[in-house]
Amino acid sequence: MPKRGPKPKHYVHKIAESVVKWKRPKDGQMMIGYARVSTSDQTNQRQIDELIKFGVAPEDIFQDKQSGKTLDRVAWKACFRDLQKGDLLVIYSLDRLGRNLGDLIEVEKQLYQKGVRLKVIQQDIDTTNASGRMIFHILGALAQWEREWNWERTKHGLDRARERGIVGGQPAKHSDKQIRDALKEAKTISGAAKLLGCAKITIIRRQQMWADGRKLQLPVGLGQGGIGRGRLNKTPAQKRKP
Repeated sequence: MPKRGPKPKHYVHKIAESVVKWKRPKDGQMMIGYARVSTSDQTNQRQIDELIKFGVAPEDIFQDKQSGKTLDRVAWKACFRDLQKGDLLVIYSLDRLGRNLGDLIEVEKQLYQKGVRLKVIQQDIDTTNASGRMIFHILGALAQWEREWNWERTKHGLDRARERGIVGGQPAKHSDKQIRDALKEAKTISGAAKLLGCAKITIIRRQQMWADGRKLQLPVGLGQGGIGRGRLNKTPAQKRKP
């Protein structure tokens, strides 16, 4: 019997909770709020508090816990369906709506066609007029440029570190000498892995490093967790020193 694949996610609306008391807007403007965090272990409480403080009713706030790399988010889809002409969509920050410039432009276009205004609290953006829409596009472009620039800097640093033989990730548990001695004694990769209590892939990757002419620059006990993140395994006596 063929598999049907994963079932589509359905949005279950929950009333937002906050210590902030909601006050009805004096102008009677209908506001819809949207809050988003990327993972389930993050909290959107600050966003919710700011939305309610601005005037969005707790029952009119849609909440997502998904990455902003795509617009395929269950709460956002429900939020967009609920929006009607004349409504004001309120978000705390521009990157809560999306992290891709193309997506941001598309969303603003769809909201404009639907007759919905957008208010971004942190950047003080209001797309009621042409100036507000222009600022929205400019800030969206700057936000994407900053993300890509940070990524390029990080990638450049990692590449330079690899050239120096620094291995990213967790600290190395075994020195080159320990692995060579284990291979010499056990004769095989499987046997050496058992002697050291590690996975075979650990030894295979270390052999690939040797073949490329690279080696671990720091002795065992010094962290290999990345640039500027070396950690020294101190003895209990050393840790107690002020």
